[in-house]
Amino acid sequence: MKLIWYLLMKFYIKIGLDFYYKKILVKGLENVPKNKAIMFISNHPNSLIDPLLIATTDKRSTHYLTMAGVFSNNIVKKLLYSFHMIPVYRMKDGYSTVSENEKIFQYCYRLLKKKKCILIFAEGSHNMQRRVRPFRKGFARIVFGAMDKFNDLEIDIIPVGVNYTSVTKYASKVSICYGKPIPVKPFWEITDRNKAINKLKEEAFEQLKLVTNHIEDLNNYDKIIQHFEKDEFLHPEKVNKKLINLDIDAPIKKDLKIQNIFNPLLFLVKINSFFPLLIWKKLKKKVKEKEYIATFKYALGISVFPTFYFIQTGIVSYFWGSTIGWTYLILSFLSVFILTKTKKY
Repeated sequence: MKLIWYLLMKFYIKIGLDFYYKKILVKGLENVPKNKAIMFISNHPNSLIDPLLIATTDKRSTHYLTMAGVFSNNIVKKLLYSFHMIPVYRMKDGYSTVSENEKIFQYCYRLLKKKKCILIFAEGSHNMQRRVRPFRKGFARIVFGAMDKFNDLEIDIIPVGVNYTSVTKYASKVSICYGKPIPVKPFWEITDRNKAINKLKEEAFEQLKLVTNHIEDLNNYDKIIQHFEKDEFLHPEKVNKKLINLDIDAPIKKDLKIQNIFNPLLFLVKINSFFPLLIWKKLKKKVKEKEYIATFKYALGISVFPTFYFIQTGIVSYFWGSTIGWTYLILSFLSVFILTKTKKY
C-alpha cells in the first residue's frame, strides 16, 4: 500500500508541476544507474519545489533529507513521510534534536545498503542566487558511514543542477540536469578521513558546478545577470561557458520593451479563481522568505484551486445540470493549463 500511495502521490505532484511550470526540461537521465545505491546532491534555490522536481524526474524511488522544521505539523509530517521525506536536524533546531541525526544516518545507511537513492542538499540551506555555495560535510559522512558499516557497498554520487528562469514566478521554466556519477569508493579508501571528506567535497562541488548556473563574482552578480536572457539559464553548460569570457561592462543587448497586452484567458482564469486568489493574497503577506513563494503557490495550486473548482462545479450542476457542470470543470482545468503553457512576461 505504501508503494501504491507513493506512486499516486508522485503522479499527482507531477501533474501539479506541469500545471505550474511552462516548461520542465530534463537532461542527463542516462547518468542515473537503475540498480545501484545513489546519493543525489543538488543546489537548493527553491525550498520544497526542488525535491519535488527531482522526485518526479529521476525515475527512481528516492528518499529526501529535508529540514526538520517543515515536519512540525502532524498532518504535514505524515504526508511528507509518505513521500519518502526524512527530517534532518541542525544546531539551530536545538542541541538535543541534533542527536536525532544519528538515527537518521543509521536509517540512510540501511537505505543505501538496499541500493536505494537519497537526495541531500549539500549546501545545507536554500538561496535564490545562481551559484553553487560551499558544501557541508553531511553528505560525505552519510556515504562514508554506510561504507564503513557495509564494506562491500558501492555508492555513486550524482550531482543534480536545478535551474529556473525565475524562482518565484508562476509559469516560469526550469531545467533539471543530472551530472556524471562520482564513485565514492576511491575516496573512502583514503586512510586520512578528514582528507577523504575534503577531497570528496571538492570533487562533488566541481561536478555540481557543471550542471548548475554558477556565478562566482558576487560583487558584480546583479550586473552579470543582466547579460543573460532568462531562457539561457535553462542550459548551465552554455551559461558557464559564456561567463568565462563575459565582458560585464559591454552594452547589454536586450529587448527591454514591457508588453502590457490584455490577456482575455488570464482575465477569465482570475475571475473563475477569485476565491483561491483571494486566499493567496492573504497568505502572501505571511511568506517571509522569497524561496518559499513558489512552494506556497504550488501548494495552493494542487489543493485549494481544484477544491474550489469542484465546489463551483457542484453549484453549476445544481442549477444547470450535470452536463454543463462537467463541461465547466473540464474548461476550468484546461484554461489554467493553456494559460500556464502560453503565459508571457
